[in-house]
Amino acid sequence: MTIDAYAYPPCGTNKKIKFYCPDMVADIEKIERMLQGEQRVACLDFVRKMLEKHPDHSVPLFYNAILNLQLSDEHKAEEAVNLFLEKHPDNPAAHALKATLEASLGKGDEAIDELQTALEKTEERLHPSLYDAFGAVGQMLLMTGKVLGARSHFTLQSNLAPDDDNMPMQMLMRLNNSPEIPIFLKQDLSLAECPADFPRKEEFNKALQDAAQGLWRKGLHQFEELRAGAPRNPAILENIAALQFSLGQDDVAAKTLHTYAVAEQRSDFEAATEAEALAKALSDQDEEQIDVVNASMPIHEMEPLLEKLRVDERCEHLPIDLSQLGTEESPPPRAAYLLLDKPRAASGVDLTLENVSSVLGELLVFGKETDRPARTEFTSAKGPLFDEAISTLKEICGDAVDPTVSEDVQGRIFALQDLMNWQWRLPDDTPNEVRNRLMTEKRQEVILEKWVNFPLLTLSGKTPLEASKDTELRLPLAAEVLTLEMVGQQEKWKFDFCQLREKLSLPGAGTLPAENLDVLNLPITRLHRLPVSELSDEDLIQGYGRSVIRGLNKAVEILANELLVRESLKDQIDRSQLYGELARTATDSDEALSFLKKAQEEAAQQGRSPGLWMVAELSMRFERREMQEAQVLMQTLMSKYAQEPQTAQALFGVLQRFGLITPDGRMAGMPAGPPPPPSGPEAGGGLWTPGAPAGPPPQAAPPQGAPPAAGGEEKKSGLWLPGMD
Repeated sequence: MTIDAYAYPPCGTNKKIKFYCPDMVADIEKIERMLQGEQRVACLDFVRKMLEKHPDHSVPLFYNAILNLQLSDEHKAEEAVNLFLEKHPDNPAAHALKATLEASLGKGDEAIDELQTALEKTEERLHPSLYDAFGAVGQMLLMTGKVLGARSHFTLQSNLAPDDDNMPMQMLMRLNNSPEIPIFLKQDLSLAECPADFPRKEEFNKALQDAAQGLWRKGLHQFEELRAGAPRNPAILENIAALQFSLGQDDVAAKTLHTYAVAEQRSDFEAATEAEALAKALSDQDEEQIDVVNASMPIHEMEPLLEKLRVDERCEHLPIDLSQLGTEESPPPRAAYLLLDKPRAASGVDLTLENVSSVLGELLVFGKETDRPARTEFTSAKGPLFDEAISTLKEICGDAVDPTVSEDVQGRIFALQDLMNWQWRLPDDTPNEVRNRLMTEKRQEVILEKWVNFPLLTLSGKTPLEASKDTELRLPLAAEVLTLEMVGQQEKWKFDFCQLREKLSLPGAGTLPAENLDVLNLPITRLHRLPVSELSDEDLIQGYGRSVIRGLNKAVEILANELLVRESLKDQIDRSQLYGELARTATDSDEALSFLKKAQEEAAQQGRSPGLWMVAELSMRFERREMQEAQVLMQTLMSKYAQEPQTAQALFGVLQRFGLITPDGRMAGMPAGPPPPPSGPEAGGGLWTPGAPAGPPPQAAPPQGAPPAAGGEEKKSGLWLPGMD
């Protein structure tokens, strides 16, 4: 390649090559050619020779640092980067490379500080190494669970991204669509404008300008100086918290956000509640935990015991491969059961909540070993039903076991998680509509009767009902309810939170007023409350787009249904995609299948192939174990749509996921018919669907004490939909 003498050298200086290093043009050209040819080892040897001639020059020092970082030798990379930084402490590229190095070593605070220093030392143009550093620091923050900081770094990187690099946007999409990340952490951080009556407007706006350019540390210092003169100004507090989050200072940011919420609650209780809920999600406040224990009892007589377990209908035999449960220290058990609180009903057709069988835990039966007697092992959380479970087990086993119980703690879970989760064993003929009704009734009972009477540390140890009578706890109580509501939205609960708010004497959260509504900047926690029938077409589309991007199931359902009936948008929207999103958000698999059929019909009517939507239906047929229908779909797909690249790729992915394609790409064959009914814990419930559009979603730890995933539902596989691969 030919180097322009009036271009800037690659090392990060603001002097042009002609005036800074004219004698190195040929060397730079050679290095760049070797880098393009991926000859990094040879290139590093050449750079080292340059360093012998010019030991203090930034050009060979820069290349030396870059190459050592790329060659993944941690010690040499650290030496090379530190040498570059030592010789040129004011060079932004040196600090950016140091940031990348520190991020790779997991040194979060150091990496962020170096990146901010690099930005502050940048005078005119942003060096490419800063762009790369934003991605490296963003990845590091994500791996350490600091999702908001990662969002800020990926957002800034995406704003700077060249046309051929969509990785930052892909990372943001994965964050937005991940069902593992709480909704509160999917909200973009925003900076409040200067209040009209604030006397130091010029300083406020200067801090705002710096912060908007990514100079978060500098902006934070400026806002902290302003805070000294106005300690409870909501706009200043909000901006400080946003910048602290961007800098990965989650703990201190949560405290600042709490201060903001307390200051703001009288003028804007809803904004204060959202801030308090986010602060709660990221605080160190631990909720009560309970042990998960393995309770064992010695066996006196094995065969009589096995007979008692076989005939008692409260013991549900698990037809699993017991050999998989053995370890190097212990042989596999002789039998495995689910322990139920009552015998399973003969039929689920007229099932009621009162006669549903609940799973108390798992029971394993072990034979005699060299150093251990024969024993039963019962595993369960040590919650309110634990003593009942042990009593039931002793009653069933009778004198075949020694009633002395030895407990071994296997782990710990949140007590609230135990409260909100339940497992049922329903009759195999239980209709879907009965499952859904029971799930709705159970959730009503758990939230409106049990959760409201559960003590929470965030409420000073009081229950929500007790806190509702304490004006000092009104804000944290509202935040707890909002947290629960957002979990419910992600898990597609059918529950009206207006009932809960009314019971706790909290302000309602109904449909938003249409007047002065800014759909683009509305907090995402309110999108499901949009007055859809009063929205303009543009606002409706924007609200729907924001909801889909962040996987807001309830909002997507409401807005998609409105889009489908808008005559003015009939020819402007892809109705098949709307039906596809409704299938993803459906809580009932029959309803989801109906939407997928409509998506296929709409695609065909619009002159497009329905192949992708047929693959989505195939995925669901496999989930429902409807092999006859799946075979018909397979035949249609193979005969009519297998030549379409996207359909073929999607079909291959679904078949591979269900084990119908071998690792070498050959068909493994389809089962002749549906397998036996499931025998594990189950309950009626929603259809869980992953939201990540490309690859697995990033992981993030759930907020401390936050309610878990939808209670009572067995773990469900994902429904593939077009756009997920």
